Amino acid sequence: MGKQKQQVISRFFASKPKIPAASTPPPSNPSSHSSPPPKPVISSPNVKTTVSFSPSKRKLLSSHLASTPKRLKPTLSPHTQNPVPPQSNPSLHQKFLQKLLEPPSPPLLESSIEPSESDHKKYTPLEQQVVDLKNKYRDVLLMVEVGYRFRFFGKDAEIAAKVLGIYAHVDRNFLTASVPTFRLNVYVRRLVSAGYKVGVVKQTETAAIKAHGSNRVGPFGRGLSALYTKATLEAAEDVGGKEEGCGAESNYLVSVVEKVLDVSGSVSNFGGANVRIGIVGVEISTGDVVYGEFDDGVMRSGLEAVVLSLAPAELLLGQPLSKQTEKLLMAYAGPASNVRLEHASCDCFKDGGALEDVMSLYEKMVEDNLADNVNQLAEATEQRNSIQGVLNMPDLALQALALTIRHLKQFGFERILCCGASFRSLSSRVEMNLSANTLQQLEFTAVIQAILSAGKQLKRLHINEEYEDYGCNKIGVAIVQSALLRRLILTASSSKVLGNAVKLLSTLNKEAADKGDFTDLIIISKDQFPEVARARKALQLAKEKLDNLIGLYRKQFRNHKLEFTCVSGTTHLVELSIDAKVPSNWVKVSSTKKTVRYHPPEVLTALDQLRLANEELTIICRAAWGSFLMEFGEYYMDFQAAVQALATLDCLHSLAILSKNKNYVRPIFMEDNRPVQIQIHAGRHPVLETILQDNFVPNDTILHADREYCQIVTGPNMGGKSCYIRQVALIAMMAQVGSFVPAESATLPVLDAIYSRMGASDSIQQGRSTFLEELSEASQILHSCTANSLVIIDELGRGTSTHDGVAIAYATLHYLLEQKKCMVLFVTHYPKIADIKAEFPGSVEAYHVSYLTSNNDEGTIDSKSDHEITYLYKLVPGVSARSFGFKVALLAQLPSSCINKAMIMATRLETIESSRARKKSGEKQLQETPSSDQELETQAIVLKSTASFRGERTEDSEEFVSAVRDLLSKLKSATTDDDCAKSLELFKEAQGIANELINR
Repeated sequence: MGKQKQQVISRFFASKPKIPAASTPPPSNPSSHSSPPPKPVISSPNVKTTVSFSPSKRKLLSSHLASTPKRLKPTLSPHTQNPVPPQSNPSLHQKFLQKLLEPPSPPLLESSIEPSESDHKKYTPLEQQVVDLKNKYRDVLLMVEVGYRFRFFGKDAEIAAKVLGIYAHVDRNFLTASVPTFRLNVYVRRLVSAGYKVGVVKQTETAAIKAHGSNRVGPFGRGLSALYTKATLEAAEDVGGKEEGCGAESNYLVSVVEKVLDVSGSVSNFGGANVRIGIVGVEISTGDVVYGEFDDGVMRSGLEAVVLSLAPAELLLGQPLSKQTEKLLMAYAGPASNVRLEHASCDCFKDGGALEDVMSLYEKMVEDNLADNVNQLAEATEQRNSIQGVLNMPDLALQALALTIRHLKQFGFERILCCGASFRSLSSRVEMNLSANTLQQLEFTAVIQAILSAGKQLKRLHINEEYEDYGCNKIGVAIVQSALLRRLILTASSSKVLGNAVKLLSTLNKEAADKGDFTDLIIISKDQFPEVARARKALQLAKEKLDNLIGLYRKQFRNHKLEFTCVSGTTHLVELSIDAKVPSNWVKVSSTKKTVRYHPPEVLTALDQLRLANEELTIICRAAWGSFLMEFGEYYMDFQAAVQALATLDCLHSLAILSKNKNYVRPIFMEDNRPVQIQIHAGRHPVLETILQDNFVPNDTILHADREYCQIVTGPNMGGKSCYIRQVALIAMMAQVGSFVPAESATLPVLDAIYSRMGASDSIQQGRSTFLEELSEASQILHSCTANSLVIIDELGRGTSTHDGVAIAYATLHYLLEQKKCMVLFVTHYPKIADIKAEFPGSVEAYHVSYLTSNNDEGTIDSKSDHEITYLYKLVPGVSARSFGFKVALLAQLPSSCINKAMIMATRLETIESSRARKKSGEKQLQETPSSDQELETQAIVLKSTASFRGERTEDSEEFVSAVRDLLSKLKSATTDDDCAKSLELFKEAQGIANELINR
């Protein structure tokens, strides 16, 4: 038997003869009157099955079996060398191949289906429902409830099989896959996390209701009950809560619209001109709404900063958008970002259409509130005030809001923008602005991790708003802190909030809520929810009627101990002995050797009525739960304020714990009428000090608007330059958030923004080179910074040639010092930049991070001296002459031969540069300008005449000229010789001659 199985299996793997191109075509469909169409050249659907064959082999196999050529001798298996047995039932075998090995392509249900007259395919009632739903929701991945499973059809099944790792197969007309109903939340979150818009189609009627309704013989009624995307998932009732790592920290839905300002096309090479951008971001789970409108350049740096600060989970792009804007947003929502992107048309919002859409929503909300309860006049007045705020929004921001409302209507969340939404402008004067590069380069996420430890926290503390509310003219930190805490505690412990909470909770059964039992969730009191009371009473009567039937059967069989039994989930069974005589209409359910279990017809009728009453109670209780949520919505704003106050208190508590554990100090803020100044004593980097513990070296920072307000920082690579300027920016940021800072003392101003130009990276997907990115960030700083801004720039100009880089870095710093006069920390490897001190005396000072080297005083060239350097990480005055790049090359483990070759090349370049410098110095003293290409004889004559002018003897001057000629000859040989060892030896000899000439 085993050998026969092996022969049958080996048939599928046996080598097949080549089939000629003109093979017999497959038989035509008998129901079709036209000629059979050619087989479409499309790939087979992605069917997951345990049988695996290559596509070419499957095609070859099916064609071979269909053609059935005449064989002269039996085919031998290449594995067993045994004859392959003939097929006992070729048609059955062909069906097997079609179902498992080569499923046809037509069953794929595309995103849109347009039935045609020529389509003679017959659908089942369920399939027809799916086709209708798919045509209605073309861009939605549908999960259709069928019994105890949710099924996917067509292209949706292929996607689900790929994302969820489940089995997909062909069933009738469509490819299909399914998942169990009790795992709905898990699979929805996985599909949404993969970037799909998921729709859940549930049965609108139960089996009991359907049996007693008019639709007894038809299919179950089904409709779209929920729609989910990344931005709306956390706000959903039945799939909320993070599971299996599918959640996100930020769930903003950001809508973007724009208007082109420059249509000349002069910058069309960059994909678009200058534009005005309107943006609205909505956090649906919290009701937080941010909006803004601003002008942006061709690099879209302003839009990039806003998108990075909000970190949206979903982007809604209002078409049309310029090429550059769309390119930036498409790059942000790339495959690695896990951000969903959707396009929508804004044409309907022109000529006042946006205002009309927004106003219709708000007016409808006000009318509904007044109709529900006359006592809600005060709330309606508050909503009218919010309408006035919406009317004051800029035009493009209003269009983005209308686009957001239209998008949220399909999810049923449009009310969140009217009922207690917290609107705030992006251009608020009480918030610190952070550029895109600042958000990327500073370790801001690590710094505020303690703030986010207890859940979703506030991103900013509006301290200035607090002290203005209390009428304080001075920013006294103790007063602000006290007023803030007092307001937060009063808001969180408001008697109104507590009273409403007690009132609402008294309506709910906590144990039932924990179990998710809707039937016992509502507590009926004071004539509330009469429908629930009637449904519960009907259910109780149905149970009593069913239980009372046992008395009838006790009398019938004269057995007073007879009781209903339950076996394997089947309830209300009458268990009798095997010889008991029962009526013929009793239904036998199961039996044993001694007993038989029956369902009498009266029990079946009562069970049916019990199921109907139970399902009616479930529907009524769900409706009552919806009424409860509507009542809760009346107090939404009060509860939202309390939750925000609690989040702020938790945030402050986390900052207090962090400050206590890390020995932070309270910063002192300068008054507005005093000059801007930053004075930090023994400042530390808040992230690196946690890693390095006691080994971190603190530094002082003193900047003053009337004195020194710019520091030029030089020093060796990996010496701590970037760490120093970052720690200053982070200390200023933490202080303005409301935290203590890592320093011994800190006196700081209230900054309006922190700008940074750090790091080096290109953006190929947006068509930007590394140097273009670098200068774009510098351009944004020059256009946006003010006298109250802090600017940190790290190695500007390194993306181009040395001379261009020095010139651009020098000009940028000159512009900041002359035009903006803001606080500047400028890191560079170009010592020439420090010459700017002469133009701004007293305002600029050069510093370097200190270090120790093993170089001797004679300055001899040693191949090991560049490696022996000790970093001290302390900022001291002065300019560092060298960057010690070979130390980094050694740490990076470049090959030693490569490092030695580089050191020799560096020595040559330094020698040439130093000789040029000495030559220029001698020419300046002699006030001569000889050409650069003079011969050695001409140089010797000049040197001889110089020696004679100094009064030296002729013999000494001739000896001097001979030594100089020898020095120049050795230098020329060293720079042209390809032998590295010989070149180094010539350099050493030339240096010895030069030392002798100097000592004369």
